[in-house]
Amino acid sequence: LDISPSSQGDKTRKMATVKDVPAQPFIKALAAHFKEGGQMEIPDYAEYIKTAPFKELSPYDPDWYYVRAASIARKVYLFGGMGVGGLAKVYGGRSQKGTRRGHFKRASRGVLRHILRQLSEMKIVCKKVDTKGRFITSEGQKTLDVIAKQLVAKLERPAFYDMVIAEPKEELEEEVEGEEDVEEGAEEGE
Repeated sequence: LDISPSSQGDKTRKMATVKDVPAQPFIKALAAHFKEGGQMEIPDYAEYIKTAPFKELSPYDPDWYYVRAASIARKVYLFGGMGVGGLAKVYGGRSQKGTRRGHFKRASRGVLRHILRQLSEMKIVCKKVDTKGRFITSEGQKTLDVIAKQLVAKLERPAFYDMVIAEPKEELEEEVEGEEDVEEGAEEGE
């Protein structure tokens, strides 16, 4: 995706934010942007990493690292102050041990920490003084909002936004007029 100011289209369109687009297409577009940008370095051992201790295998998608980074950037955008521990809870899941009960386990913190470092090097997220967690930077917010705006232009508008709702008062007045005609006919018949 091209995020230069010339690619932003006409200025008459309403600005869209990350909150205005569905998560799945946004994460996919942001992951493609990270991959094309070349600023993010994937570790050499990424194909062998499990994303959590309860997983049996590493992810099948070869671009999983970019997808996870895009998802983390979106989470930090929406919920500022997300740290490694909070993200480990978000990406955690149920650990299945055969016939024994499943229990919740957190995701691998090393992967999350490495991705947060990469995002901070790209100036998308940063730490604030005297606070915990990571926050979106103004540059990161601008990048994510430009991608969201491009997605809004591509996505179809749902049909229910264009529905016209008839006003009920007109219908009631027509029914009342019809009842008067029936009453007049009844009086004439007497």
